[in-house]
Amino acid sequence: MAKKQNKNADEIDLTTFAFAAAGDPKMPGVPGCGGCHPGGGGMEFDRDGKRFDKRLAAEPQLAQTLDGDYYQSKWDKTGVIEADCFICHLPGYNFKERNIQLHNLNFKWATVAASGIGLVSGAVKSDQQPKVVYNKRLFNEDGKIVIDLSYPPPAENCVFCHGLSDVKKRGFSWNDRVNPDIHNLQGMNCAHCHASVDDKKLKVSKLEHNFAKGHEFVSTVADNLDHTIKTCKECHETGYMGATRPQHLSIRPNHLDKLSCEVCHIPALHRAGFEGFDVTTGQMVNYAKLGAKKVGDEFTWRPAYQRDKEGKLWPVNRFNSVFFTNQDKDGINYPLFGRELKKGYDQAKGQLKPQNPMKPEVHTPEQIKIALTALSEKLKGNQRFQQVKPYYHKGGMMHFLNDKGEVVSTKDTTWAGHIEGFNINHNVASASLALGANGCGDCHSDTAHMFKGQIVTDMFGPDGKPVTVSAGRLFGCSPWAFSLNQFHQLYLTPYVSWVILLLVFVLVLHYTGQGPKVADFYAAPGEIQRFSLAERWTHLVRLITFLVLFFTGYIFFYNNVTMLRLFFGSQNSAVTFHWVAGLIFVAASIVSLCLWFKDARFVSYDREWLRQHGGYIGGNEVEVPAGRLNAGQKIFFWLTVVLSLIMGLTGILLIFKSGLPLTLNCFLSTVHGFFAIIFVAAIIAHAYLGTIANPGTWSAMVDGKVSRLWAKKHHSEWYKEISAGEKPAADDGSKEEN
Repeated sequence: MAKKQNKNADEIDLTTFAFAAAGDPKMPGVPGCGGCHPGGGGMEFDRDGKRFDKRLAAEPQLAQTLDGDYYQSKWDKTGVIEADCFICHLPGYNFKERNIQLHNLNFKWATVAASGIGLVSGAVKSDQQPKVVYNKRLFNEDGKIVIDLSYPPPAENCVFCHGLSDVKKRGFSWNDRVNPDIHNLQGMNCAHCHASVDDKKLKVSKLEHNFAKGHEFVSTVADNLDHTIKTCKECHETGYMGATRPQHLSIRPNHLDKLSCEVCHIPALHRAGFEGFDVTTGQMVNYAKLGAKKVGDEFTWRPAYQRDKEGKLWPVNRFNSVFFTNQDKDGINYPLFGRELKKGYDQAKGQLKPQNPMKPEVHTPEQIKIALTALSEKLKGNQRFQQVKPYYHKGGMMHFLNDKGEVVSTKDTTWAGHIEGFNINHNVASASLALGANGCGDCHSDTAHMFKGQIVTDMFGPDGKPVTVSAGRLFGCSPWAFSLNQFHQLYLTPYVSWVILLLVFVLVLHYTGQGPKVADFYAAPGEIQRFSLAERWTHLVRLITFLVLFFTGYIFFYNNVTMLRLFFGSQNSAVTFHWVAGLIFVAASIVSLCLWFKDARFVSYDREWLRQHGGYIGGNEVEVPAGRLNAGQKIFFWLTVVLSLIMGLTGILLIFKSGLPLTLNCFLSTVHGFFAIIFVAAIIAHAYLGTIANPGTWSAMVDGKVSRLWAKKHHSEWYKEISAGEKPAADDGSKEEN
């Protein structure tokens, strides 16, 4: 928009008058800027608070000044655009007729024609005085008009403006059989959600027609009204207006915190939106979604995903804009006006030789150089700049000419380099079509769009073809991390139960085939102190915390929301139990390392134990040498040390995962889950060998003592050591033990 006060005509682009009349002359029924603004405010009063028509009539010389409100205007002939309540509240309002009247510069007649109150002929644009023939059927004999208004406004009237603009931005449509919305199908109207806001804290009231709104990444209009609309959660948790109350029993609870409802419930749109636009020619050239012929066509496409300030993911439609700026002496890049771009393109297109004269082709370094050179020449003498240095912005990069006339390309560090998408909030699918309805594979399979879908990031690469990147990379997940996470989702989770069951089956086969180690003396009273109180307590703490970790980990691993709610009430409670148990387990593991480090060192006779497989395989019991810990126990001990270190490190980092990059989180969670499976399998084998496979072993962890015969059979080398260290027998024949 033009400033109020300007130093020269070069500074003026779109005046207030041009804004009101703007539109495509070839499509007079399509709204320009003024068409979608209901009038009043800046379409009725200038920036000094005076009516345009009355002031210009009194001061006709204003049209010849550089005043941004009056420059080359005809307000005194067109009249002003007063607030038109009928746009929203009159069923059957002829919105197309309104746009035709605005295009004809019949500003003050637009409401009469569009509402059907009268038939307007003549156009100010053609230097004619419009005339009105009123529809007398709408008037009483006393001259008062009788029109049935609708409150709240019907959705069809909202779509006058939001239908056209939002199909471009978001693929939005209403009452559309190919692009349905579950709320629309239930008979809801726009005003049911976007009701007028009456909130003293926001300093807004219903009388001001401030409609409730959510949050928009791109738009900064009426930011004071952000988040005034009821959220999906607020409606569906309370049953507002009869809303269903979904349980989401198959969805990970943390997904509900990290993903907006729209991510899952708007998996696809079925009307083609914009992929991007290009203003190289001086006119906005729009490009529909790849594969679609034009915007609004029946066409299925899927959103990109973008995080808000809190890290929550939202579906968006990214706009890939292609445009030019000029960097002035103050270092600021100012967007070039359409007329400035047109002059440059008209000079350059002969060398560019586009296949379609209406669409530019500026992709290669050579083409970029031609376009920038032409602009540099046409900007000479432009009074709004103190320095001529045009930039070409495209695909997150900016290109300019150096002192030698060569193209320099660098990452776009201006405001233009920060690409945000238009939020997608409508055309909500039914629950059966939502992501996750068919399981985790809806998002985590190698064919799912969530991570592997291709999103356009540059309308034209050096070869003139669109450049794409995976959807997951855009919101922070590297392809390798996704592949690792995919392994977790597609292989670890579905098959780990079978692996554990197979292990148990093998142990059962071993027990039925090999049987326990025969020892008639396993129940003999304890005579030798095998484990100290500190060792037994440490083992007990590790056992209890491991069981807690196993139980909560199982719930998380299989997303068993029913068990989570039954035993813990909420995910936060379960997570807290898991964290606390994990930290205690790690601490106990460190203590156990200090207690058993000396006994867990490998010695020469451990080779014989390993060669004989500890006497567990073969069917015939053999005597195998072993210290206080046999070779198998030593292997298990060091395995648990390593696993505890891995699980502790990844687990502690995952406590703070909300502040970590998604790529790292995918890596940590997969590693944590993978080694948890190994840990569980190792503990099951350890429990088997320490109980029924070796009768008498578990009791040593209860009272700390074993019989001499048990020690001699299972840990012969250790028995020799303690026997050699015993004191000589007393005179009464009794023995004193360590």
